[in-house]
Amino acid sequence: MAATQQKQMLKVKQWIKSYRKDPAGFLHNVLGIPEEHIWDGMTKILESIRDNQFTAIRAGHSVSKTFTMGRVVPWFKICYQPSTVITTAPSDNQVRNQLWREIHSAIAGSQITLGGKITALGWDVKPSAECLENLEPKQREAWEKNFAIGFATSPDLATENCTKMQGWHNEYLLIVIDEACGIMPQIWRTIIESLVIDERCKVVAIGNPTDPECEFAKACHSSDLTLQEGHDTYTSDLGWNVVTVAGTDTPNYKQDKRVIPGLASRAFVERIVKKYGADGDGTRYRVKGLFPTRKEGTYYGFKLAACKKEGRIGLYPWDETAPVYTFSDTGDMYTATVFAQFIRGKIQVIDDYWDNEGLGIPAWCTMCNGKPYTYGGHFSGPEMAYGTAGRSQTGRSTQDIAANLGYYFQPVIKHAFDDGIEAGRAVFGRILINKESCKTYVSALSGYGKKKHAALSTDEETVYHDMPAKTWHRHMADAHRHMAIAYQYMEIGNEYLGQPQAPASSISAIGSDCASLLDC
Repeated sequence: MAATQQKQMLKVKQWIKSYRKDPAGFLHNVLGIPEEHIWDGMTKILESIRDNQFTAIRAGHSVSKTFTMGRVVPWFKICYQPSTVITTAPSDNQVRNQLWREIHSAIAGSQITLGGKITALGWDVKPSAECLENLEPKQREAWEKNFAIGFATSPDLATENCTKMQGWHNEYLLIVIDEACGIMPQIWRTIIESLVIDERCKVVAIGNPTDPECEFAKACHSSDLTLQEGHDTYTSDLGWNVVTVAGTDTPNYKQDKRVIPGLASRAFVERIVKKYGADGDGTRYRVKGLFPTRKEGTYYGFKLAACKKEGRIGLYPWDETAPVYTFSDTGDMYTATVFAQFIRGKIQVIDDYWDNEGLGIPAWCTMCNGKPYTYGGHFSGPEMAYGTAGRSQTGRSTQDIAANLGYYFQPVIKHAFDDGIEAGRAVFGRILINKESCKTYVSALSGYGKKKHAALSTDEETVYHDMPAKTWHRHMADAHRHMAIAYQYMEIGNEYLGQPQAPASSISAIGSDCASLLDC
């Protein structure tokens, strides 16, 4: 009897293993998806993940990307064992209520019992304790990690999230980066540099291509504009297999009827094109699956796009004959700094510094000591003068720590947030940016925008709160704002480089409480 059971189990294992080469067959025969619902866009995604170590999927709206990824996870988890699957997205809502909702649905609808214990954000498929006890220690270790897990990598917990992403290794590994445009650079680097150790590790990054300066955009970038702006699958400069799935690819669009529920219709596509134009940014990322010229809803995206178009983001290195000024945003956890020179009426941004590990002012001073620059002054946000008492890395304590190490911060004048944003926009006409050493600065300004109103937003139109999103971008953007305020309203060196008067809404307009500014 035992021998018969073993033979049956072996047949099942061989049958399941055969689907490694046939993910579409697994979706149909095992997960029970009707064959006619596995359309070309899904097939392109499945085959790319099967055949490539790195897959980047640029997707328009309503092209079943989350549905597909919700089926990719059980395909990989069951066909490749022992394995670990990690899924992440920028917010808990995106992980819990989007991708993992689809994973639950796929497992529940399976034609055979897939086994394991499933929770809200986990699927433990390890063998029974009795089976584990009979395995060799190394095998037991691998099978103990035979699970899938999902968690958010939120911007305010960067160090914790980087730690979360380390140490996940197994015989096979799949990492799914959902809503890839919102993933922080340091999380992206941790995934690529710490987790992908051999060819048995696969990474899939998928999302609407909304931010042209994010890590996802870099993964998709090709120096060949025909590929970059095209629809065909290609290999990017960084070696990712890039799949583009557009709204015009769906059977619903092509047949002009509801063939598969939930996919983009022809009416939807035509409304988007009518609203944004055939090659408008809204059409590019909502329909075509292409990156826009600037991120929607940003404070500085349009200005930065103009800088790029006019060639003002290029090779603008340090000028040894002119002093360097620093403009910083300091906090308990993050320190962002912009290094600038003021030469012949231009603001030359030559360098940036980004600390997301909470190293603080001592590390900042050491970093500055290591630069070859001659400093003309160091500026901070107004909270350094008016900050909340008792905070270890803001307010006067920061000023004192820096002063003890030989660096003297001058807080910029207190100002309303809107005045700071307007000043930040106004200086773009004078800015030159050294692209080689200011990548974090460019990426931050490109992505810094208003908070999305999730309840009111639709695929056709995004609605924003009248406040900045609390993403990592805001810290470097605040350093830019401090530079702009100092340039326009304060004396730098021996010259007034801007207007000597204070902004319209200064201290009296926002009161003595600086909490609203700090929250930004």
